[in-house]
Amino acid sequence: MTIGNSEKLIKEKAIALGFTACGITRCKSFEKESIALDSWLQNEYHSDMHFMTRYKEKRKNPVLLHKDVKSVIVLLINYRNPDYIKNKQSNYVFAEYALGKDYHFVIKEKLQKLSDFLTTMFGPSDNSIYVDSAPIFEKAFAVEAGLGWIGKNTLLINSKGSRFLIGELFTNLDLCPDEPCRKSGCENCNKCVDACPTNALIKPYVLNTRRCLSYQSIERKQITWNDELKPFISKYIFGCDICQRVCPYNQQSEPTKVPEFKIKNELLSFSDNQWETLSESDFNRIFADSPVYRLGYRKFMENISIAKANQSS
Repeated sequence: MTIGNSEKLIKEKAIALGFTACGITRCKSFEKESIALDSWLQNEYHSDMHFMTRYKEKRKNPVLLHKDVKSVIVLLINYRNPDYIKNKQSNYVFAEYALGKDYHFVIKEKLQKLSDFLTTMFGPSDNSIYVDSAPIFEKAFAVEAGLGWIGKNTLLINSKGSRFLIGELFTNLDLCPDEPCRKSGCENCNKCVDACPTNALIKPYVLNTRRCLSYQSIERKQITWNDELKPFISKYIFGCDICQRVCPYNQQSEPTKVPEFKIKNELLSFSDNQWETLSESDFNRIFADSPVYRLGYRKFMENISIAKANQSS
């Protein structure tokens, strides 16, 4: 089988594995994105995510991650759970990507199966798989692979919405690339910017993570919240989807078909009081295979405490 005729089979296999979309691009350097990153870092919009300051050359020139790479296969997987908000019993809210199993493990397993498929098709090939595990401009790669554009909320968006997670497979196989997406669909819409309660989107396409509820409820280093942002935590106790919930492209987005992203029973059935009185052992049990687990029990309960205070005020 010749490589030039096999891109369709690769994409069909990706869909069969549970991915929502698959695109192919060349490995390239990202000059524009690197300049924007430098400006973002200089403004300290990364807060204390100091890992963003490292490996800048690898972000700029991803061939440094995989010296024999010729093609990058970019995969999207839909995590949309539209029944969550209307069916949950508690006022507290989790970001939708965290309702089921940890996406890192889910996507890596599927990427490994896709890598094995390439080996079956072509014989031994040099492949590397990445899911938030390397300094990569993931959204820029997705744009290059024709899978969407970067929206004003800094997320990848296409006609089916923005509730996608991204994975990459770097390979030394010489595959035919897809046409990049060169047109934004956001145009004059500013709903995401206007809806952000903390003005973390200081202007279209620029996110100040120091003010972002998702960052503060997950990535903050300290246990307690900054006093300045405490009034804004609202009902979210892990992450934040506000900018996605107002996006017009998400209004009719399709629900996920990935079994691993099925909503955990407790996230639907628990009352406010059950979350407020959650024991550490129950936290570990419920979230053992969830992205919530790495937050830790103490930070999680602090998030609930602040959300409870805001709801009763």
